[in-house]
Amino acid sequence: MSDQVKVGIIGIGGLARSVHLPALSQIKTARIEAVCDIIEERARKAAEQYGIPKVYTLYKEMIAKEKLDAIFCIVQPDQLYRIVLDCLMAGLDVFMEKPPGITAFQAESLQFFAEKNNRILQVGFNRRYIPVVQKTLEIMRELTPITHVEGTFLKHGTASFCQGALSAFPSDTIHCVDLVRWIAGGKPVKAATVTGQVNDVVKNAWFSVIKFDNDCLGIVRANYMTGGRTHAFEIHGPQASAFINLGMGENMVKSHIMVHGGKTSYSISSTGTQAQKYIDLDGFELAGSTELHRYYGFYQEDEAFLDCVLNRKKPLADISEGAASMRMVEMLLAAEI
Repeated sequence: MSDQVKVGIIGIGGLARSVHLPALSQIKTARIEAVCDIIEERARKAAEQYGIPKVYTLYKEMIAKEKLDAIFCIVQPDQLYRIVLDCLMAGLDVFMEKPPGITAFQAESLQFFAEKNNRILQVGFNRRYIPVVQKTLEIMRELTPITHVEGTFLKHGTASFCQGALSAFPSDTIHCVDLVRWIAGGKPVKAATVTGQVNDVVKNAWFSVIKFDNDCLGIVRANYMTGGRTHAFEIHGPQASAFINLGMGENMVKSHIMVHGGKTSYSISSTGTQAQKYIDLDGFELAGSTELHRYYGFYQEDEAFLDCVLNRKKPLADISEGAASMRMVEMLLAAEI
């Protein structure tokens, strides 16, 4: 293999057009050879915009005819499994959008076939790659043991995804589940979940508490009938706390870290504040850009995948991680009380 990865992209919908194509066009190690979409005009427009040589409407034809190194599979969750499997069996490394299938069984099957065929399979958990998330976690790990992690995902819309193929929880809230699990650094061993259903045909609110085998505690909160999109994470330990804001009704990437000042206080009114130190991080500055694909982890995850392909390394968001997060999703759903 040369110093560039010959890439084919399957699925030229909104996600591919808004973040993955802009990212790949800026990454020197990427050479996009072909695009494929069932809507030919959509694929052709993307090819014209980015100077991509070949256009296909059948992905099997593309992987049979083109001499590719890797595939970016950016299709709906209910369509991912079969396409990714076919690409793996054709000897291609694959980047797949999340979730890694619609069940843990599918994710584990993809892990099996990726390992059997010695292929790299990375899942699109872009939150792990967001510069402000990575910097916050780096600082927190230097300051304190992490004992408590929370993830919140609020939106306004139906929780019935892909025309009823699956719920928002495994399809979308998995972003929260995965980041909470990754930051906690342990295996979930106990959980309890309460759910709600407001103005929707399916359950659309989930509040879960989790205990990990390293004694870290976690919380996942999701509600798809609220005032709008809110996405946030909290990381806590004995010496510091971090609050990561990934958007509240508008694009936002920032973090606020509070470092304990050494004085114990349970009441501001009786003993005053604790003289904490504060660290503020601006996600736009850390990414060096106000482009969504740059500050929200898409560029970084795409670049990391290509580096793994070139150097035969295991990705940060490898399919084994994807399968573990899908198992946690199913564990939380099964823990409803």
